[in-house]
Amino acid sequence: MKWNSGRLWLKVSVYTLLLLGSLLVMALTLFFLRFDSQSVRINLQRSLADTHRTITINGSLSPMLFPSPGLALGDVSISEPGRRDEFARVGEVEARLAWLPLLFGDLEITHLALRDSTVRVVRASDGTLNFADLLRRRHPSRFKLDLDTMALRGSTILLEDRVNGRNSKLEEGSLDVEGLRSDARLSFGGRLLAGNQVVSLAMQAPFTRQDDQVNIEHLSALAISSTDKLGEVRLKAEGKLKLNFGTLLASGENIKLTLDSSLPKSHAEALLPAVNASLSELSTPAASINGQMDYARTQYRFNSQLAELRLTRDGAFASQLQSQLSWQVGSHSLGMTLRSPLNLAGYNLLRLEPLTLSAQLKTPALPRGQLQATLDGALDGDLNESRLNLRVAGQLDGAALSATATQYGFLSPRHEVTLSLGQLDLNRYLPENQAQQAVALFQNGTPFRLDWMDFLDLSGKLAIGELSMGRFRIKDISADVTARPESLALDNLSAAIYDGALKGSLHLLRDKEPKLEVSQQLLGMQIRPLMQDLFDVGRVEGAGNGWVQLTAHGNSLAALRNTLSGKVAVRLEKGALNGIDLVSALRDLPGELKDWNSSSMPAKPDQKTTFSALSAAFDLQNGVARSQDLQLASSLVNVNGGGKVDLVQNIVDYTLNVRANPKAFSRLDGVNIPLKITGPLNQPVYALDFNSIVKGKKTEGEKQQALKQELKKQITTILPQAKQPEHKK
Repeated sequence: MKWNSGRLWLKVSVYTLLLLGSLLVMALTLFFLRFDSQSVRINLQRSLADTHRTITINGSLSPMLFPSPGLALGDVSISEPGRRDEFARVGEVEARLAWLPLLFGDLEITHLALRDSTVRVVRASDGTLNFADLLRRRHPSRFKLDLDTMALRGSTILLEDRVNGRNSKLEEGSLDVEGLRSDARLSFGGRLLAGNQVVSLAMQAPFTRQDDQVNIEHLSALAISSTDKLGEVRLKAEGKLKLNFGTLLASGENIKLTLDSSLPKSHAEALLPAVNASLSELSTPAASINGQMDYARTQYRFNSQLAELRLTRDGAFASQLQSQLSWQVGSHSLGMTLRSPLNLAGYNLLRLEPLTLSAQLKTPALPRGQLQATLDGALDGDLNESRLNLRVAGQLDGAALSATATQYGFLSPRHEVTLSLGQLDLNRYLPENQAQQAVALFQNGTPFRLDWMDFLDLSGKLAIGELSMGRFRIKDISADVTARPESLALDNLSAAIYDGALKGSLHLLRDKEPKLEVSQQLLGMQIRPLMQDLFDVGRVEGAGNGWVQLTAHGNSLAALRNTLSGKVAVRLEKGALNGIDLVSALRDLPGELKDWNSSSMPAKPDQKTTFSALSAAFDLQNGVARSQDLQLASSLVNVNGGGKVDLVQNIVDYTLNVRANPKAFSRLDGVNIPLKITGPLNQPVYALDFNSIVKGKKTEGEKQQALKQELKKQITTILPQAKQPEHKK
């Protein structure tokens, strides 16, 4: 016999195939001869008897031949333990059997396919799952389950969570598992419906199985949803898992969760180096979360570390949370660092207490520095309602600070705030040269920026013990605050101002140019330091009342001064006009009168005219104040007049009619001195009002003659009458 003959090997191959075919036919024949559908039905229906569940086969039950022997079942249902309530229903079941065990009469299922199945999964109020009994080891039955492949198509899972009262639904689910006897691979897809939210799910997981232990070397899971507020949202999970279906425990290593959204654009990552989980709790000794979000011109950044994090059916808890948060709008930024235990009950009720918070505010409006605060308190809120409540107290740059704030919403938040601050000196943050000069408030021409208002939606109450800017000082400020991107309003505004009191309102409107609206009543204020610190003018002193109704527009405080328009009224008592002593001048007439006529007299810092009362009402237009009803009264002199004060050019042009009190100056009875005040507000000059004396005169000669006659009249009135010589008898 020639072993290398091709004809010999052909015969061997043919006979071998015939033998295998004969064995296959015999096995199939044996399977069909021994197949008893009623017996199989009964065995299947009793296979879960130890769990007190009932399997009901409502449809057909028939054997299959190709590609391997098996069973086909129709309309199969499984009950809840000890109850008739339906746990699951499957439209079609296909179970394939292993060849070799079948020859010995054993029914070993190696392939299982389920189509059009519906499963009801319930998490009870104690955290237990209604399918946990199916994962435990069970007594062997005639059917041995040793799967190599498994497939699910058209699956629906109804999820009922009685712990938090939420219901959801997984539909169009599909599952493919291959290679279960060696290196296996799992693929899953479906669609989750939770309320109005639809989430597409996908998962890939190569794994190995040994008894009840499943080792997933690299999990890759993805969830995608879309909302009107967030656009497309993607959640991805990666890492290494170990699952034990006997003990129902799991552990993981290097678990990474990634969250991305398109509207607004955001990215967040959570890293869990080690994880342990059971059906009731997930824990990790440490976790870190970091991310960023860009919304319009706003950027958010955060980085958090959690110690001893636990996730249970009651919520999420950590022994320590430390976070660095930053918020930036253009060139304005706010940075915060917080430390606190974490309590997130029911995964929606947040509580951070005790809370330690430090914050730094940087803005071009404060070019020399930043506002720094160190605070202690508590933060709580309801995430389902998108609401947070903050209560803190501490210091802001060394000044006492306390605040309460409630935030509604996270993407476009609205705030209700109560803020109390002991002192705020803005000079500390102005450019160095401005702070050193400490200019009058409305002399400052530095453009101010209002882009920090772009995302404000705030209302509340403000209290400041003392506010300083330039030389301007104001104390005991209290106001109702409303801030929007287009406006800032201080209503019910009250304050102590220069030994007096202020009440009224202030509105700032953003337009092409910012517009300021001021409505104020001032009671008992000292006028000289107020005018010096506002406009660098200090020619009038006294205490009294004022009424202000003004508007202005511009991009700096100086520009606002230059466009001031409206009405101002003032009444002062027990004050003085600085730079001139009208009483002394009247006493020295006619010498003073001659001096005033010959030249203008500059204001003298050491001279003043005291008065018992002074009143005037001004109409302002573009920084120029005009008045025609000035009244000054004293025991020695009375003055009335009118004119203008130009805050833009910093000059005064006023006409005063000065009349002595005849009771104090009997020799001046009937004397009326027209006085002109002109020049810079800080250095005005005084002179006789030549124009009022020569009014109606046309030629230069007529004007000179009128002036001489007026001077002669005044001097004749003032000088004592010469005695007439006696006639001899």
